[in-house]
Parts: sequence; structure tokens; C-alpha cells
Amino acid sequence: MSAVLPSTTHEQTERVVAGILIALSGNIMFATSDAIVKLLTARYSVFQIIVSQALFALIPLTVMILRSGGFGRLRVHHPRLVLLRGALAGTATVFGFYSFSQLPLAESYSIAFCTPLFVTLLSIPILGEKVGLHRWGAVLVGFVGIIVMVRPGFETLHVGHAAALVGAGLGAFTVLVMRRIAREEAHAVMVLAVVTGLIAVSLPGMILTFRMPTLPDMALFACTGLLMGSAQFFVAKSLSLAPASVIAPMQYSMILWAIIYGAILFGTQVDPVMVFGAAIVIGSGLYIMHRERRRARLGR
Repeated sequence: MSAVLPSTTHEQTERVVAGILIALSGNIMFATSDAIVKLLTARYSVFQIIVSQALFALIPLTVMILRSGGFGRLRVHHPRLVLLRGALAGTATVFGFYSFSQLPLAESYSIAFCTPLFVTLLSIPILGEKVGLHRWGAVLVGFVGIIVMVRPGFETLHVGHAAALVGAGLGAFTVLVMRRIAREEAHAVMVLAVVTGLIAVSLPGMILTFRMPTLPDMALFACTGLLMGSAQFFVAKSLSLAPASVIAPMQYSMILWAIIYGAILFGTQVDPVMVFGAAIVIGSGLYIMHRERRRARLGR
């Protein structure tokens, strides 16, 4: 018996490490895809970018579904909530991509990372959850971090900041819907709903603003879609190897890649004050995740 337990523990550790590495790889893909999106916003509307990205993302998504048994095995248990999640995700992406066009990528990410704060606030009226003193403190600290980043009165606030905040708020509603259905809906169903929502929400705007892309830009459209779709596959794989509580914080690694891409592609200088504010927001989000895991263990 004593010989089995260490081996089992070692295998579990290897699975968790593999899950973390795969999740980090997926988040690099997401960040790279977003950097390409920011490049494309200089020439195309966010609606055209979203629809094009979603169509190319269907390629790796289809591969993922076929590997798991095909479309015939997909079952939707909560069709209305699945459609609602897709619509919310599609609308949040419009605001998020618009913020990419107006703000440095790292700054847009930093504001988007306040989604856990909004989730905590919205869980009170929507889910009837009780928020304790610790989580309230984390929310307040997180909003202080946002104020540090945007520096009202010292830096010019514009529509890009508002778009990022609206996107984060809509992202929080998306998370709450996902919480309601995640245990019963397959990951492929959730991702397919999001991709469908992206197309449905942005297609009318694309028709009105369509511009024929050049061949190099078409390659960029393909890259951003294939990366986004493949990243979904990587995240799904990581969640099969490690607990969600371990995988979720890996998304914050995207801020590092946003800073690197900002410097290389857009000549954005690192702003120490923004980085400090982002660290506050990320820290508060991680603490909220910790408190939620603790509540789940205690059954509260």
C-alpha cells in the first residue's frame, strides 16, 4: 500500500503540472490572437473582425468536437441559458475589441480582469449569495486598483475605458450563466454557443461596415481565428488534467504577453503606475477566487 500512494501522488502532480503548462500555452494563444485583433482594428470594424475570427475558429472547434465523438453526441440541457451565454459573450467581445482599438492591450486586459469583482457584486441579487467581509474588502481594493490604473483627473478618460468596463460587466453576467449550467453542459457546447453568439451579434454590423481584406490581412484574420479556437481546445484539455481553481488564475499570465506585444508591435512603453494598478486588481481577483474555493469546501 505504501508503494502505491507515492506513485499515485506523483502521477497527480504530473497531471496538474501538465494542465498548468497547457493552460499557459492556451493563454499565450489568446493573447497573440488579441494582439492581431488590435492590429486589424486600424483597418477594419470590430464587427468584421469578430465574424471573421469566429468563422476561422470553427475549424479547430470542429476538430475538437469530432475528437470527442462528433456533433451527434452533443446534448443541450438548457437551450435558453446556452443561447443567453452566447449572446452575452458576443456582446462583451464587441466592447472588448473596441477597447483594444482605443487602449494599450495591457491596460484593456487590466480593466477586463476586474470581472471577478463584478461577479461577486452581481452574485448577491442574481444568485442570492451572501458576500462576507473578506470578499467585500477584496472588491473595494480591486476598484481602488482600477482607479489607480485610469487615474481620473491625471489621465484623459475616454470611451475605450468605458468600453472595457462594460465588457467586463457583461463578462460577469456570462460567468454567472456559466456557473448555472457548467456542470450539465459539455465544454464543446459552451464554446460552440460562444462562437455562434459572436457571429450572430456582429453579423449585422459586419454587413454595414464590410471592407474587402487584402491577402495579408486575410492571413491575419485566419491566424486570429485559428489561435482563438485552438486556445479553447487547450483550456478544455487543461481542465481535464487539473482543477479549475488551479487553471483559472493562469489567465493572468496574459498581462505579461500584452506588455511584450505592446512594446514590440505598437511601441507602447511600460507604465509603472498602470502595472501597479493591474497588480492590485489581479491580487484582489485571486483573493476572491481563494475565498470562493474555501466557501465551496465548507459547503456554504
